[in-house]
Amino acid sequence: MQATESGLDQLLLKNRSFRALWVASTCSFLALSTYLFAEQWYILRVLKLDAYLGLVLILTLLPRIFLMVFGGVIADRFKKSIILRYSSLIRLTFVLFLLFVYHLELLTIVPLAVFAFTFGCIDAFFSPASASLLPLLVSKDDLTRANSILQTSNQMALFSGPLLGGLLLTFSSFHFLFLTIALFLLLASLGTLFIREHPVDNPTRTSAWLELVQGFHYVFADQYLRRILFLLIIINFFFFGPLLMGIPLLVDRVLGGQALDLSYLQGAYQLGMLLGAAWIGFNHSINQSFRLLLSLIGLLGVGLGLLGQIGHVWQGVLLLLTMGGISSIINVLILTTIQTTTRPQMMGRVMSLVNAASNGLVPLSYAALSLSLSFEVRLEQILLFCGYGIVFVVCAAFVRIR
Repeated sequence: MQATESGLDQLLLKNRSFRALWVASTCSFLALSTYLFAEQWYILRVLKLDAYLGLVLILTLLPRIFLMVFGGVIADRFKKSIILRYSSLIRLTFVLFLLFVYHLELLTIVPLAVFAFTFGCIDAFFSPASASLLPLLVSKDDLTRANSILQTSNQMALFSGPLLGGLLLTFSSFHFLFLTIALFLLLASLGTLFIREHPVDNPTRTSAWLELVQGFHYVFADQYLRRILFLLIIINFFFFGPLLMGIPLLVDRVLGGQALDLSYLQGAYQLGMLLGAAWIGFNHSINQSFRLLLSLIGLLGVGLGLLGQIGHVWQGVLLLLTMGGISSIINVLILTTIQTTTRPQMMGRVMSLVNAASNGLVPLSYAALSLSLSFEVRLEQILLFCGYGIVFVVCAAFVRIR
């Protein structure tokens, strides 16, 4: 069995287009994770405006919600590799301009917010194009393994980004950190030059608006996709929003840590996602039922509630390592099921709607968290409440599907 799996991996890795997508995706995730780390730490320790952290994160992710849906339409109409290339090049240009503004010592909260908004707008077109391109490069039999490899490398990139950022800021400065982000984006754009995608026959092309409506109708006509969208919207409000914004605040306010402590916690979550993606890549027989997804999401809620009660960095590392592994398993299961059951002509729109649902309520979650903190509600209480909220939603869903 091990020899067979090794042979399948070798065949998959001989696919030049898949390798090119692998490089481009990994470098893009490295750029994103390092940029988000730099953005958060610059606000907390240089500008010392932690009250604006949620606002800037909202501006980074909010355009993804609206533009990602249209990005799916674009991905279904044009070559996806071209979209990936220009998305990387435009983000590279803005990062270099950000470095120039920082060099002039003009990088205050306003220009930083503008850069965050722009970065989010351009990145919105990368995700649906990347997710819908993979089924065109590999066979259906290889999708689970290909998703596992991509998710493993992407999570390794997300794991490495905060650690790299912490190390660079410890021994260097933001100048070199921004240059590193620009280098990752350059490599991502160069990787797309080697992708050869098979064209998708779409003879019924109409207006972009009508194609967007068709995408919504296709998703909501499918019972599984409807359930997935509902869970993604609800769970991301209670989990990913508090988690992404809560980790730096937990380090700064509760644990009183330094940049490396933030790197350890963020890196632990990404390492968990890496291990989870690697594990599921060798367990194709795992049950992909909706009940399994609900159970795993419930475990995330329990972990989030416990995270707010930690008193030491090592406790957070263990919790985030576990939650990262569970998150990655959920992600690979959902992606593979959707990619194998969706028509190729609708892949971009379906993946964009799924991604938009995954991030749809995260900015609102940031706003709710910032508002709660402004009323002096303790972060520990907020995380505990959100964990209980996830468990409640999961229990209600279990009752409904009986």
